[in-house]
Parts: sequence; C-alpha cells; structure tokens
Amino acid sequence: MRNMFLAGSILLLGAVAFSLWGEIADRQYLQVHFLDVGQGDAILIQTPQGHDILIDGGPDEKVLEKLGKEMAPWNRDIELMVLTHGEADHISGLVGVLKAYEVKQVLWNKMEKETKVFAAFKSELEKEDAHVVEAEAGQEIRWGTDSALKVLLADKEASAFNDSSVVLLLEAPSFRVLLLGDITKAGERKLVSEGDLAVDVLKAAHHGSKTSSSRELLEAARPRIAVISVGAENLYGHPAPEVLGRFAEYGIEVLRTDMQGDISFRIPSSP
Repeated sequence: MRNMFLAGSILLLGAVAFSLWGEIADRQYLQVHFLDVGQGDAILIQTPQGHDILIDGGPDEKVLEKLGKEMAPWNRDIELMVLTHGEADHISGLVGVLKAYEVKQVLWNKMEKETKVFAAFKSELEKEDAHVVEAEAGQEIRWGTDSALKVLLADKEASAFNDSSVVLLLEAPSFRVLLLGDITKAGERKLVSEGDLAVDVLKAAHHGSKTSSSRELLEAARPRIAVISVGAENLYGHPAPEVLGRFAEYGIEVLRTDMQGDISFRIPSSP
C-alpha cells in the first residue's frame, strides 16, 4: 500500500501521487448517491470539502440530469472520474459528462473494448485536459484526515472482462461502502482473499446478476444494506431471485434504483 497524505486537499496515491484540488470550505456531510440511470451504474460521492467524484456514468446521458440535481448549477467541475470497466452500461454516460463538465482526474483500468461508445469515450478523454491514471490495487484517494476511497482490485489478467472491474472501498468514520463494479463470483473469491471486507453498504455486483453476490462474499462483507443499481423490467432478469434470496437469508436490507429511484446516504463528517 502506498501511503501519502496532504491535509486540506485530495490525493490519488499510486505509482505517482498528485493533488486533485486545493482547500475548499468544509461541509457537514459526506454524501454517496447511487443514481437511478436505468440498467447501469452511476455513483456520485460528494465529500465534506466540496469534492465531486463520479464513478461510472450509466447507459446514456441520463446521468447529466442526475448530476444537475445534486451539483450546484455553477459547479461544472468533476474532480475525479472513475471508470470501473468499459461495458456500455457503465461508460456511455461518461461521454456526455466529459463534454459537459471539466474533469480534473480520470482513474480507469486501461482495458479497452472495440465498440463505438468506447471509441467515443477515448476521443472525448483525449480532448479533456485531465490527468489520467491507470488503476492498481493499493491506490488510495484521500480527503480530510480520516476518509478515503481505496482501490481493492483492478485485475487486468482476469479471464472475464467483468472481472477486470475496478473494485473500490469507501471508508469514512464508522461507515464503509464496497463498490464492486460487475465482478463475478470468481472476482469475489479473489477479493475475499485480499483481507477485511466488513462494510455497512454493499453495491451489489453486476446489477444483482446470479453470477455474483456469492455466500462467500456476503460472509466476508456482512453488509447491513445492499444497493442494486438496475433498470425497471430489464431484459436480463436482474436482480436474480436467488440473489435476493441470499440477501434475505443474511438479513440484508435491499434498496433498488428501479424501485426507490436515486438512493443517497449522508454521513456526518468528523469534527
């Protein structure tokens, strides 16, 4: 693990360390928004210091409408964009975000796909004056004195493309969130072997697909809440009944974007 910290700003820590932004007046809460973008993922983290971190962008430009509701109209900066992997339901909305916002930093696994939407993402990223970093396990994005977004997994050797997803752990005082991208049970097994996964909130992998949310993972994570980012009446049958059954078996409350819409958590910042 590479550890460096600069008070009052945020750093992405990896092969190189760099400052994302300077001091911004503290706010009262850390906010985590699982945005209802249909059949896809888009997560917005807003730090007490005023930083905006967008993880994935969903299947279309609906994410722009969602960002407009959560961010002030004069705020056109995304301090950090994370692409977990290049499937269309995660990357498509980021094309519009790159056009509409000034993105300061981009973190992704550098695994490419030969698709039109991926080509569009690469084209817009090349136009953006953003610092681009390849994701690696062990990196940390820190803000304040006691909160961080950690890269747990970025398996570029994975046999399945979904298992190359950048897996993230959000740590704040007395609150932890595990963001799994689209990893399968194979990826979950590797993740479990890496160490402490106990969390309060689990973003269910792959929209609640039967390929994920194994008992092995649930035993290790023991979340109180599982969030499933999923489109209403989607063609894939997500979330799978057996996954919902496992969540019920472990006493895990399930929140779904197709039923609840945007799902937000507000975590008080420490003094």
